[in-house]
Amino acid sequence: RRGTLVEITVDDDGPGMPEEEREAVFKPFYRLDPSRNPGTGGTGLGLSIARDLARGSGGEVTLEDSPLGGLRATIKLPV
Repeated sequence: RRGTLVEITVDDDGPGMPEEEREAVFKPFYRLDPSRNPGTGGTGLGLSIARDLARGSGGEVTLEDSPLGGLRATIKLPV
């Protein structure tokens, strides 16, 4: 808890994500895998839905480099 917000941070040690892609991945159906092969990932809706739900509650979802070497996802929601 940080003041009037609850903050959830998830770090991974995977390959990360190029900084220039981090806003684009919130667009519906956007996937980093250009093949669009459903066997290599999802439909490209998860982050879009997560951000819409967070913003609808007055919060936010952000992506940045993780200290573990991969990606850090942070969700902030009002208490």
